[in-house]
Amino acid sequence: MITSEHDNMARSRRKKVGPIRKWWRSNRQIHFGFYTLSTIFFTSLILFSLIFVFFMDGVQNLQSEGRENLIPLVWIALLGGAVALFFVAPEFFFFMGQKQLLEDILNLDSRPEVLRRKKEAENAADALGKKYQARLKGLYEMLGINIGKKYSMPSIHPNRNVNKSSESVQEEE
Repeated sequence: MITSEHDNMARSRRKKVGPIRKWWRSNRQIHFGFYTLSTIFFTSLILFSLIFVFFMDGVQNLQSEGRENLIPLVWIALLGGAVALFFVAPEFFFFMGQKQLLEDILNLDSRPEVLRRKKEAENAADALGKKYQARLKGLYEMLGINIGKKYSMPSIHPNRNVNKSSESVQEEE
């Protein structure tokens, strides 16, 4: 089969994925923690900078102490934190929404309701990582729902507030 010049132009070229992006995509279980910590860090950086500049008269104190070279760092922290938070916060809120959705499903006792919401629970668990996948697998095992080969890890009890000591007491009875 002979390809013409127009056929080659119509095909999309695959972008080469760099090693950092490849590593990031392969480690989905750390995304939620990374975005959580980044959001907390940049929020606290912005708050500290705002309080330092506007409420503690930090710029005037730095000038009176002869440390004017630190003033640009305060403004860079304020503006850099705001820009970074602009990009990190939406991802954090996406993962928080997925976590809340999964927590709501994990608290269900109704097998038909869990079956109805199975697809969204699996999507949320896949986005959040292996720990949440194991909790979802534990819920499926409790309710007798077929898991298939999708989750091969050992299961965890779906409710995190259940103590192992209360489980052992129930087994003794």
